[in-house]
Amino acid sequence: MSELLKVTDVTAAYGGIHALQGVSLKVDEGEIVAVLGANGAGKSTLLKCISAIMKVTGGTIEFMGEPISNKPYELVEKGLVQVPEGRQIFAKLTVEENLRVGAGLRKDKENVPKDMERVYGIFPRLKEREKQYGGLLSGGEQQMLAIARGIMAKPKLMMFDEPSLGLAPVVVSQVFEVIKEINAEGMAIMLIEQNAQKALEIAHHAYIMQTGKVVASGTGEELLKDETMVSAYLGE
Repeated sequence: MSELLKVTDVTAAYGGIHALQGVSLKVDEGEIVAVLGANGAGKSTLLKCISAIMKVTGGTIEFMGEPISNKPYELVEKGLVQVPEGRQIFAKLTVEENLRVGAGLRKDKENVPKDMERVYGIFPRLKEREKQYGGLLSGGEQQMLAIARGIMAKPKLMMFDEPSLGLAPVVVSQVFEVIKEINAEGMAIMLIEQNAQKALEIAHHAYIMQTGKVVASGTGEELLKDETMVSAYLGE
């Protein structure tokens, strides 16, 4: 498998607070990579740096063998897409319009209708809600819409920031099944998640962060079996 994303010794700060302190990790083609840690570990800051929303103060980030652009839209065009924490769908646009926004930077406009039907196949509920405003959807439906909007960009790597946050257990299970499904179709996944059990069950590889540093890594299976590690760093 070839390397899609490579993060090397990255540092970042908010004012005088060192949010990331020499973080290194990688995501290969076809992988699900989980990044775990308690609140304040630096997980979301890491995603902001990878997405070029926040500047790094040291180290390097490469996507597909090249340094990342400092313009987020260029990263989306290249195939790096983030599904943000809290969904952040467009409340005053319909489901269909949200999906078309997701495909807005694509050059193959002729394939958009086919991909629209594909995401409706993954999320039949969204097809039923096609003409409804995003703001009228339930929390679970909004999360599905956020994922579907990301898929419409045709990414090579999709990064999820806390996709299970605030969702009922049955919806959480649905979300993780969808993540497995789109990964099985070839899309690489980077998963920032506080539900360590769920994340490690599907991850090929995982990193555990604490106070801005990677303190452990291994396969999802290895870390899932290491109860001492999970208890020490994740509080579970």
